[in-house]
Amino acid sequence: MNLKEVALTPEQKQQWADTMSLMAWSAPGFRHLWYRLLQNHDGEYTAKMAKFTYEDLGVPGDKRPGVAFTDGKNVVINPDIYFKYSLKERVFINCHEIAHNVYDDCGILYRLQNETHITTTDGKTFPYKPEIMQHAMDYRINAMLVEGRLGAMPKDALYDPKIAEAKEGVMDIYGRVYKQDDEGGAGGGNPGQQPGQGNAQGNNGFDPNGVQPPGASTGTAPGQAQSQRNPQQWAVETAQAQRLTSQRSQGKMAGGLQHMFDEILEPKVDWTQHIETICKRIMGGGSYNWKKPDRRFIGRDLWMPGRGGEGAGWLVIWGDTSGSIGDDDLNRYLGEMRGLIEDMNPQRLTVIWCDAEIHHVDEIEDTADLDTIRARGVGGRGGTALEPVFEWIAERDRDKQPDMFIGMTDGYVNFPEKPAYPVIWASIHDNKAQYPYGEVVAINPMRDYT
Repeated sequence: MNLKEVALTPEQKQQWADTMSLMAWSAPGFRHLWYRLLQNHDGEYTAKMAKFTYEDLGVPGDKRPGVAFTDGKNVVINPDIYFKYSLKERVFINCHEIAHNVYDDCGILYRLQNETHITTTDGKTFPYKPEIMQHAMDYRINAMLVEGRLGAMPKDALYDPKIAEAKEGVMDIYGRVYKQDDEGGAGGGNPGQQPGQGNAQGNNGFDPNGVQPPGASTGTAPGQAQSQRNPQQWAVETAQAQRLTSQRSQGKMAGGLQHMFDEILEPKVDWTQHIETICKRIMGGGSYNWKKPDRRFIGRDLWMPGRGGEGAGWLVIWGDTSGSIGDDDLNRYLGEMRGLIEDMNPQRLTVIWCDAEIHHVDEIEDTADLDTIRARGVGGRGGTALEPVFEWIAERDRDKQPDMFIGMTDGYVNFPEKPAYPVIWASIHDNKAQYPYGEVVAINPMRDYT
């Protein structure tokens, strides 16, 4: 990305100080998140001040200067355009970019890069277009900020209560935006629209393509930059931001803001315990056998009982290798599942690695092998498809289906018809409404935050 960092003029420095002062008063929670979690540029500007064009943001051929964007670490502001907005509008723009980071929109778009379709909670499927997803994200955030009265919405912002309400999920909003933008509705507009020009509805707003890939502002590879995001740290600081916002509103926080905080901070039972409860309810578990030593302890001269008894039947685990979950995460999650699998003691354990097609199948003879297998065949990172997995299962033995299926994914997949066997989705996002069937357990992405 072609970024030319610039210093602010004395007048712009005063305008920036005024903007941050108003944020401290009217949006203290958002200001807290900015200072604690986004790049702080020598404590002077907080944002990275740089000149860039809409073409730099991915709008082909548009050389006009952009306004603001974020890549999950930096909020980048073009002072030539940004300071043409009013004081309250600048507060709104700042909160908008911060909200993109609270929702991890940069990471979501990065994980969706190989998808071809999006499924809404009512089961409807739409072709996936990243620019339309960006619009959906903008509509959701702007609806929340308007309801929360945080700053003043610029006239060129994307906002329409008929398209998005503050408490809605972005996938459902996507369906309505797709119909508007891609099916002859009010969409389109001028992606380079200048401040204060035109109608908000249907235009790309003040930050077309304002959600950039992780690492875009620093030249860091997207996968590396995304892996540096610490979800637990975000949860801790977001909890503090919620307290500050509640204090500012004297306990009468707007519903959209409360929904955002609840969505990020809803307490979760440890995901392995949650899955274990479901599995034992459906499949049961084995017993201990002192005549069968646990081979993990033999090398330490400890004779510990191994798992015995009938245990469960056939357990199938699907590892989504489409880029939705990183290799290290998949391997760590399987390691964390080892204890519950040992308790279940399945007669057969199969791990299938698949994105758009199956790349490898591991038949696990001993749970200790979970420490050594690795995500396979992830070179191309294709789109996500479940059909090959369900078809593979059906073709093994038509008279013998799994007793349990666990899919480790983010849910951005077209769901085939519900199978006859029980299904658990170990989801890296707490997006339960996105799954048309099965029980959804939100995976804790990172538990070692200090």
